[in-house]
Amino acid sequence: MPESLRPVARIARHLAWRARRLGVVTADRFRRGDRTVTMTPPAGLRFGNWLYLWLHAHESSAAGHPWRVLEAPGMDEWFDAFPGLRELTVTRAELRFHDRRVWGERHWNQKFGEEFTRPALDAFIADVLAPHVPVDDSDTIVVNVRRGDYYAQDHLRALYAFDQAGYLADALESVGSASRIRLVSDDPEWCRENVANLLERHADEVVYEPRGALGNFLAVCGSRVLIGTNSTFSYWGGYVAGVLHPDARVVMPRFHARREQGTDAYQLDPSWTIIDGHH
Repeated sequence: MPESLRPVARIARHLAWRARRLGVVTADRFRRGDRTVTMTPPAGLRFGNWLYLWLHAHESSAAGHPWRVLEAPGMDEWFDAFPGLRELTVTRAELRFHDRRVWGERHWNQKFGEEFTRPALDAFIADVLAPHVPVDDSDTIVVNVRRGDYYAQDHLRALYAFDQAGYLADALESVGSASRIRLVSDDPEWCRENVANLLERHADEVVYEPRGALGNFLAVCGSRVLIGTNSTFSYWGGYVAGVLHPDARVVMPRFHARREQGTDAYQLDPSWTIIDGHH
C-alpha cells in the first residue's frame, strides 16, 4: 500500500471497529464468563499503548480475575522478544462466546496512580519485560525523540507537536554532561539536522541508533539516564529503566497533547524530572 494511503486505511479500520462495538455492546451485557477480554481496535494504538492494556491484564489476572487483550495487527512482532505478552493475549479465533468484553477508548488505562499503581506497574515489568532487556549501567545519556506521524500528518501535528529542540536543551541541562549520548529516534535524519550541535555540546561522543522498533525500545529501556519526549514509547522506557536501575534519572516533558482536558501528560511517574513549557 502506498505510504500516503496508510493513515487513511488505519482511520477506516478504526471507524469500522467503533461501528462494530456499537453493534455488539448490548449482546456483551449477557456474557458472564470467568474471563474478560479488552477488545483492542485494529488501528489507532501502537506498542506503547498496548503495554498499558497488557499491564491491566497482568494485574487483574494476578488478582485472580483472568483478563486478556485481543490481538491487533502488529502485536505479533513483539511476542518473540517478550513471550509473556503472548500469554496475556488472545487471537480472535481464541475468543470465547462467554468472554466478558471491555471496549475502552478514552484513556486506555494510562493514568498513573489512578488507572494503574506503581506496585502493579513494577510487577508487570519485572515479570514480563525486564528479563529480556539488556542493562546499560554506564553514564550514557539516551535521548529518545519521537517524530514520525506526530509531525508528518497535519491533524496529529496540531495535537502533539512542540518545540523539541528547546525542550531538549532544558532536559540536557538538567542531567549535565556525559561521555556519550545515544540518540534513539524514528527520524534520526531530522535529529542530525536540527539538534546535533546541541547534543555535541553535552557529550564527547554522539551515537545515532539505526531505526528499528525493537532495538530502539531495548535501548531506551536499558538506559540509566533517559531523556524522553511526549510518547508512550518514551514513558515505558522510563518505567522499565526505573525498575532496572534504582538510581535511574528520567526526564520527560509535562506536555503530551492538546486535548479538551488540558495538555499535561497523565502517564508521568511523579519521581521523574519534568520539564514545563515548550508548547
